[in-house]
Amino acid sequence: MTQINIRFPEDNPFSRIKLRHLIGWFFLLATGIYFQIFMIGSTRGIKFDDQTPLDPLLNEILAIYLLILLGALLWRQCRLAGIEIKYLIGKVPDRYQWWPLVRLAIASVVFSIGLFRIFYYPLSFIVPSFVEQILTEKRNSSILIAALKSFSPALYYLQVALDNYVISPVFMAFFVISIPLHRCAAKWGNITAIIAMCLLWGTAAYKIFITMIIVLLIYAILYVKTRSLLVVIIFTMLQNISFTVWNLSYKIFWDNQTGSTLEIFRSQIQLGVLFFAFSAPWVIGFIYKNWSVLKGPLPYFANAAEAEKIKADSET
Repeated sequence: MTQINIRFPEDNPFSRIKLRHLIGWFFLLATGIYFQIFMIGSTRGIKFDDQTPLDPLLNEILAIYLLILLGALLWRQCRLAGIEIKYLIGKVPDRYQWWPLVRLAIASVVFSIGLFRIFYYPLSFIVPSFVEQILTEKRNSSILIAALKSFSPALYYLQVALDNYVISPVFMAFFVISIPLHRCAAKWGNITAIIAMCLLWGTAAYKIFITMIIVLLIYAILYVKTRSLLVVIIFTMLQNISFTVWNLSYKIFWDNQTGSTLEIFRSQIQLGVLFFAFSAPWVIGFIYKNWSVLKGPLPYFANAAEAEKIKADSET
């Protein structure tokens, strides 16, 4: 099966997947889960608000529960649409070079950190309250700070590791990359699909809009180039590990300055410029050199065609 021999759009199995339904299910499930929690809290006299927020450990458990439910729903929708999951996942290429992937993951994290600081530095003078709110949210979401607020820090660390290094990368690969890419390409073609996908998820993560677009382009290129969702999952794991190392090292070595949050952020603009200048050649160069890959057949159809060819050769 290739995109070429699909005569009509309705013959494409991905045309039977509706992204708006999946996104709607995501919000419905999230609303339902948290509604149940607040109902349970109200029956026990617990009022969850800014003074008594949810325990970070409970938040992690609910997030994992939500991703598992949505993953099961996505799997079911793929089966009903006639999509073969094995072709969607693919195989890791033989003798794949992992060290360049590790370097790219580290470079993309360094690039994201530098771009974030450069982008928000001028905004910190134009809309200081907005930038300060984002910085405060990032600081409060630190693993170390959140663990101190949990009734069981050790269990919280375990849940975070399970989420960041196993469940979230798998969910990201399926829900954010593979399904939207094939679905949008079935309607608009490869390049338009990638642009639409970047704009969709970039808008959803508007606080890191540019960074999200760059990262999604890397994901798409890796997926189409290797025809393996496993490579994308491993790359996401490596990114999350790199972010964790950065967050912990920043907390230890740089987060000890006195002054307001904005003053500290502005004083570290040189760090952002250095990170950006160091990583941009790798990240931008990777996208530029491999852009033409995105014009080729998408992984699902390439894997399906290869499987059909192998089967035909074995029968002859």
